Amino acid sequence: MVCKAQVCLVQFNMPYEANHKLWTGNKFPLYVSTRVKDLYNFIEEHYHMQPDSFRLLLYTSSCTMIDLSKMKDKTMEQIGVDFSIDPSSPDMKNTLFVVDPTEPFVIDLAPSRKNMGYNLPTFNVTGAPSLHPRWTEENIVREDVREDVRDGREEVNFRSCIKTETSYVGLVNQAMTCYLNSLLQALYMTPEFRNALYNWEYIDSLEKDEALSIPYQLQKLFLNLQTSTRSAVETTSLTKSFGWDSTEAWQQHDIQELCRVMFDALEQKFKNTEQADLINRLYEGKMTDYVKCLECGTEKSREDTFLDIPLPVRPFGSNVAYNSVEEAIRAFVQYETLEGANQYHCEKCNKKCDAHKGLKFTKFPYLLTLHLKRFDFDYKTFHRIKLNDKVTFPYVLNLNSFISSTTSQESPGGEEDIGLGIKCDDSSTTDSGIDMSNGPSTSSCTTHNHENEKNRNACMLGKGPYTYELFSIMIHSGSASGGHYYAYIKDFRTQEWLCFNDQSVTQITDDDIHKTYGGGPSRVYYSGAYSSSTNAYMLMYRQIDSARNALPMQTQDFPQHIQELLKKMKESEDNDRKNREKMSIPRLKVYCHHPVEGKLMNVKLFVMPDITWTEVTEKAYKKFGLENVVSLDQCRLVSYEHNTDSIERSYDDREHESVENIWRISRRFDLLLEIRRKDQKFETYLPGGVATKVFVIDVARDEVIDGPIDIRGLLSQSVKEYKQTVGKIINMDPKQMKVILQKFTETRPVENDNSDLQTEEFYNTYKVFISTMYDIDNSKPFRESAVYRIIENFRHVISLHVQLPDTSKETLEELNIPLLDDKYEEKEKSVTSGPLKFVNESDWDVNLKCNETLKSCARINEDTTIRNISPQLGEAEEWNTPEQSNSEDSSLSDSDKTLVGDAPEGTDIEPQSWDSDYFPTRFAKRNYKAQFSTSKRFEIDWDIDDDSDYYFRATPYTDSIQQNLLKVLVDKRMRLSTLKKDLQSYVGVSVEYFKVFRISNSGESECNCLMEQLSSYEDGERLNVKLGRALRNGEFKVKLYQLLIDSTEPYKFLCEWIVSRDVTVGHAKKEILAEIKRKYDIDIPYEKCRLRKKYFKTASKVFLNEQKFEDFQFHSQFGMIVQELPDKEIVTDTNQIVLFVKRWLPAKLQLGQFQEIVMDNRTVEELKKKLSSISDIPEEHIDIAKGKGSFPCDNSVLRIQNEHDWNEHHDSFEDGAVFLYRDNREKPKQLNADEVMEIAFKENSRLTPLSTTSSYSPRRERALKIYLDTE
Repeated sequence: MVCKAQVCLVQFNMPYEANHKLWTGNKFPLYVSTRVKDLYNFIEEHYHMQPDSFRLLLYTSSCTMIDLSKMKDKTMEQIGVDFSIDPSSPDMKNTLFVVDPTEPFVIDLAPSRKNMGYNLPTFNVTGAPSLHPRWTEENIVREDVREDVRDGREEVNFRSCIKTETSYVGLVNQAMTCYLNSLLQALYMTPEFRNALYNWEYIDSLEKDEALSIPYQLQKLFLNLQTSTRSAVETTSLTKSFGWDSTEAWQQHDIQELCRVMFDALEQKFKNTEQADLINRLYEGKMTDYVKCLECGTEKSREDTFLDIPLPVRPFGSNVAYNSVEEAIRAFVQYETLEGANQYHCEKCNKKCDAHKGLKFTKFPYLLTLHLKRFDFDYKTFHRIKLNDKVTFPYVLNLNSFISSTTSQESPGGEEDIGLGIKCDDSSTTDSGIDMSNGPSTSSCTTHNHENEKNRNACMLGKGPYTYELFSIMIHSGSASGGHYYAYIKDFRTQEWLCFNDQSVTQITDDDIHKTYGGGPSRVYYSGAYSSSTNAYMLMYRQIDSARNALPMQTQDFPQHIQELLKKMKESEDNDRKNREKMSIPRLKVYCHHPVEGKLMNVKLFVMPDITWTEVTEKAYKKFGLENVVSLDQCRLVSYEHNTDSIERSYDDREHESVENIWRISRRFDLLLEIRRKDQKFETYLPGGVATKVFVIDVARDEVIDGPIDIRGLLSQSVKEYKQTVGKIINMDPKQMKVILQKFTETRPVENDNSDLQTEEFYNTYKVFISTMYDIDNSKPFRESAVYRIIENFRHVISLHVQLPDTSKETLEELNIPLLDDKYEEKEKSVTSGPLKFVNESDWDVNLKCNETLKSCARINEDTTIRNISPQLGEAEEWNTPEQSNSEDSSLSDSDKTLVGDAPEGTDIEPQSWDSDYFPTRFAKRNYKAQFSTSKRFEIDWDIDDDSDYYFRATPYTDSIQQNLLKVLVDKRMRLSTLKKDLQSYVGVSVEYFKVFRISNSGESECNCLMEQLSSYEDGERLNVKLGRALRNGEFKVKLYQLLIDSTEPYKFLCEWIVSRDVTVGHAKKEILAEIKRKYDIDIPYEKCRLRKKYFKTASKVFLNEQKFEDFQFHSQFGMIVQELPDKEIVTDTNQIVLFVKRWLPAKLQLGQFQEIVMDNRTVEELKKKLSSISDIPEEHIDIAKGKGSFPCDNSVLRIQNEHDWNEHHDSFEDGAVFLYRDNREKPKQLNADEVMEIAFKENSRLTPLSTTSSYSPRRERALKIYLDTE
């Protein structure tokens, strides 16, 4: 049974005060089995609306309005939606109205279009209600709507809410195939070409494979364009018949170049058929290339054919353009005088004579194509440029004056080929892309005046057959370096002009056409090469001939073989639709505040629709690598809004439901893997929630004593209910609670307990302050109160989470870093309100990410959990010596946190001197293990210019994986240098021995500008403090990686290592091997260990034992690779290179394991010889291809056979390069559709990385070519 579906549009009619975004025009499929409840769930979750805050009305394609509010358990079929309407019918689609449940909603369904005397397509709405309809029960269920209409209240024009549809089908842009789409739409809208193509019949015995038959695939595409109910169809089957693979979609080409190549291919395919002369019959013209002697009058000529006429926009060497196409054509046939040194040797005169050389048209084609050569070369700047000069073109073009009245003359000696051919533009600018900003204006789809028709009739009265009407304009929008193609095309049946812009098809006006003349404003960037404009590039005209002019064939007129093909296509489409619904794989984007990485990460999961929510949670849990970090029961998936970093809703008690049930309508959504502490319980999140950040104020102490505390409320919740929620968390009596809301520029008390949070404008970006009083003096107005003053001063305060390093005695000694001396520590204690104490907890596991970053905030690509160890210790020296890195990195070994003055082990120290009885219990629940530290000076005066006196408060805490962190409240006007001074007491070492790094989704970036204020820091941002060992002169810091050659993540970061210039590689290797054996239990024998340079993601040059490090050039991100060899080292010379090779087995769709080949001469012959020795394949049967992308050059097995350049000429080989090789006698495995889908799913899961970082290696541009199956 075919799964019936219709399109449903969403239309919002909500009051402005509701603060809802109007997503009018969105579409989704409506199935027979879709429930009304599903529609409500879709609106709630997709548009973030609260339940019961809206009502749904469905206007169906059968012109019936249905109130859905009382029938949520029924399906679309049960409520009367008619799915029997022909999908190809132009009838109005279903529209879902989202309206206010408290307000009446009245609509006017009367036709509102004016009859403008133009044949625009109309909506055939059978039985549409009259202007003032009286609804019956079958039209609408609610009685109040009928009363509203009878009362004559203001009505809503329903027709204006529905986007006018043109009933034309667009083409999907595969990537950069807009040039292809424009030409295909022009050919499709050419009746003579379409009809002739339909008359061609595919015969199995004459074709090798229907998938490779260009006319057959073009037939199917045209049928889809004519009969499909979709808004756009794909061109992948056609491009596959061209012999193109998926990478061709990313190649940029020119529309005129494609036209010539496609016509050549069609001519080849039409040979020995009735359509053998189709291209010549429709598009071929003739011209004479002549030379005429001015002394004897003898004319030598040769006849040539053409498919298009290339017209220069400007004369050569001139800055003034031709005004019109007619002027350009006249210049095209203007003769050139051969004189002086360029005289013509006349055989009849037997001497050099002056002569005229030029072109004459002898026959124009039925379909005339004019190519405006807007791309030129500027010989002054040596750049290709685009010419935006204005060149007009007529709707009707009379070319009779260009045909010579006499036939071509020849000399008595007969015809002679004088070698003068037509100059064709073979240097068309390759161009495609995304610049669509200057596209057509389609806002006013008015009818054209009748000027064109009058011109057409007038020209038809003229003498001669060569009168043409314009029907297609190919437009280029962009510059000489890139742009976008689309087309304006006239429908001969309706006489209306349309814009075909990939998937979009819209009506246009005369003004839109006039804008394509050019001459308008251009956007100039650096030079003419980047001057962007929108103008006509290629024009198509059809000869006005009543005997030949045709209209496109209609469905009922299709030949029998086309009717059978159409039936076959419909059956195939229905089967594909059913299979897609069964095998539809939802793509989930899952975020996670990763406890180890310390940043928000995301992964993409492809799951089957019937998988349970519990199974999806487990997949995400494993994908983030949390197995040894937190337990699975501490994690759950919730709906998440990434832009505001807020949870939208949870799915409590639905863990055993399938993904399909939970997300029945939407197929793309974002989730968050929420992680709770062991002593916490998951909170229930209902739709319509708001995440508030709460701060607690102690008026008696004149300061904020806690916050931010994330507390979730509901927009529909009353202020009283919100207070009760807050009171439970902070242990405060709601009756004594004062709530103050701080907006961007306003601070006001919230005093109406019965008001809801939405009315009070509680939003995610606002802060909420809680106190038991406004001021000790109750008589003071709010704006003069202590609370108001504290909050206003707190406006500049942000919260930061600071991750602390391990500063155990062993670690500091190993890094040659001294502890803070006693005097310095005492000095710091004198300005604090209490002792700085940490609990010595044995379970503090600091599992840090150990990556160094550049000053330029370079992206971190390698993940690791290994610590930085360096055995060389020395006296402290200045960090940034000229030779060393600009950034330091030290991720240290796990140990107990120990500082001078530690409290007894296991002591829970609670905040002191709190006046309220509510606070101690509240903080005991949060397991705070240390006292607050706040400078007393901050409590006295907030407005001090001295940078050292800005607000600072730090509270130690542990996270879900027992990492020790600080929650810091700090004035963002403070400088980084001051922040470091305030942090040094918590770090335990002087500011000279640690650095601060900002953590973001793209990695870590060092905060190296000490005079920079914290104004750019975000509230809630996470910082990482790292220790660093001082370097001696002649020492360098390098990063060590272990090469895991068969892993998808081949480079495992080990640590940073310090090397000296005068140390040999062999000596350093021994020390490195001993250290990684001791610390990481990596045991590699010395004779089987190789050190080599890491160059980006390539294992590059091999370091020989006798070399010294002074032989190498060091830089700030120098990396070195530790590689374990299967046997002893065989590289003995610095001129040798090492390549990685893998064997490709096409018959099994498998790749072998990596092998190494050491090359001396760096030639293809040497490589094939060595490959033959390890594979037993004769050298003459070995094909080689260079791996794509970065090491390990992993690629889908479905793409290796056809998307690698086998036997490409390789003139250079580099260390660490990857090459694939195969036996060219081996035949590829043939797969059916199910096998392809299964392998694609597995490969997609295997190749999808945790990180969103992608490595793109652009392939070289190829010439446009269509490959025939005979090649």
